[in-house]
Amino acid sequence: MNSAKKVIKKPQKPSKLQKVGNPKIWIITSIVLVVLLIGALSFDQLYKRTVLTINDEKYSMEDLSYYFYGVEAKYDFMNQIYSGNYYNMVEESTGLTYGDLAQQEVISSALISEILYFDAVKNNYELTEEEKDTIASDVDSFFTEEANKELIKHNDYTKKYITHILNRTTLAERYRRDIIDSLNIDDEAIKAEINFEDYRQYDIEYLYVSTKTMDAVGNSIDKTEEEKKTALDKINSVLEAAKTTQEWSTLVPEDEEVLDYTDSSFTKKDDSFSEDFKTKVMAMKNDEVSEIIETDGEYYIVRMKNNNSTESYDTEVNSAISTAENEAFAPKYQEIAKNYEYKVNEKELSNYRMGQITLP
Repeated sequence: MNSAKKVIKKPQKPSKLQKVGNPKIWIITSIVLVVLLIGALSFDQLYKRTVLTINDEKYSMEDLSYYFYGVEAKYDFMNQIYSGNYYNMVEESTGLTYGDLAQQEVISSALISEILYFDAVKNNYELTEEEKDTIASDVDSFFTEEANKELIKHNDYTKKYITHILNRTTLAERYRRDIIDSLNIDDEAIKAEINFEDYRQYDIEYLYVSTKTMDAVGNSIDKTEEEKKTALDKINSVLEAAKTTQEWSTLVPEDEEVLDYTDSSFTKKDDSFSEDFKTKVMAMKNDEVSEIIETDGEYYIVRMKNNNSTESYDTEVNSAISTAENEAFAPKYQEIAKNYEYKVNEKELSNYRMGQITLP
């Protein structure tokens, strides 16, 4: 089985429009979120009003700020891309706004984590000394990191609060992992169903020039014949140097306007490069430098860094195993949840707008 390591993570930038999710799979998607969240709020009496009740325990917005920050941070990049309107957009399959779905994701994550924590305690679970030390180290790191200063000030974070939250979520996560481990999910069988060649990753770096540009309204158009000749001459001028230079970025001066350098990776299923380009590059040996490759209006010089990387394959395998684990765990969680009474104060939640609760 996979082992889960508890860390405080920063949000990552998604590459495309994300859907918050379908309510039918909140249990599955929220499980993963539980171990990634960290945060709090700055509150007045309004924030003390109960928004969630589990048995006799009442949770205010202040109590749930940890979960709200996790989801707001998760989707903040998308909200910025859409000029602050992401949460107002409608997800077609549900008819709900992304803000509504994100808020439901928060409550679902909090509910799952808190119920699992209560059930873990009921089953005599306690934090290990190693877990306590890890939590203390994570909290110290979070409060000393310069990038978090504004966030801490904005939300009145305290070490006591963050430690309290991580204590509960860490115990809940270990309890969840133990349940999953008891289900005897066959990781190797799942792995065997995934074809390595489909996800074999090719790590490359390349120098390139383009014969395309953008018009005033953003349409791709051909450069002039003179500009095309300049581009081809430019990449031809560095071909020999590329064959003997280890650090290709040094071949592109800071003020260079025609030639570019980057590193990248792809699998044969990717559509980031043309089929012709992929066919030629996939045939290259490690450390081999190509001649000039012309494709899609661009000229490339490519160096193969690793033609047999397992990164994409490993990611796909781990994703498939995680999906299988979450699907198997969902009914187990539902059995546990039947032993707890819980209620969501939808009226109170309607006073809050995602993206405007915890982020400075």
